[in-house]
Amino acid sequence: MQSLEHEFNSRVSAFLGRTSLSPTAFGRMALGDPNLVRQIERGRSLTLRSADRVQAFMDAHDRDPQSARAPPRPRRRMRSWARKTRRSTAMTEQPKNERTTNPPIRILRLPEVVARTGLSRSTIYVRLEEGSFPRPISLGGRAVGWIESEIDAWIRERIAESRGEDAEGGERPEAGAAR
Repeated sequence: MQSLEHEFNSRVSAFLGRTSLSPTAFGRMALGDPNLVRQIERGRSLTLRSADRVQAFMDAHDRDPQSARAPPRPRRRMRSWARKTRRSTAMTEQPKNERTTNPPIRILRLPEVVARTGLSRSTIYVRLEEGSFPRPISLGGRAVGWIESEIDAWIRERIAESRGEDAEGGERPEAGAAR
């Protein structure tokens, strides 16, 4: 008597033999794993739940090949950098009026400061030495970061300077007189 695993593998092979599906397409459509058949051939054991899903796919395909389609793909896990930049739950737990008056302090690392300002890493450090760029804070060890609100204020100052306005958005008296 054959083992259940061997019998299941035989059913998958027979299914692939009688349909026009490639092993990759079959794996992708049945479980969302294009390497499924190759791994089964190499001795991978499926869980009962996965085996049931594969069998249900084969049954549905046998009944109506047009209606048998891939199950929804599982959601991808967030990448580590996305998890780090995601808002914390502490902000959502605060009452709305407190959020606007006391926003959370956010620390930006150098790659994000470079992206926000459009300056290169070396230019940022040159301007730090000149005293014309916000100073970073120590995060421990050799890690430093910049306070987001200070970087935003610095950007607003650059915009105001380039447009001949004061920091609040009004025109500077000397800039208005020159026009």
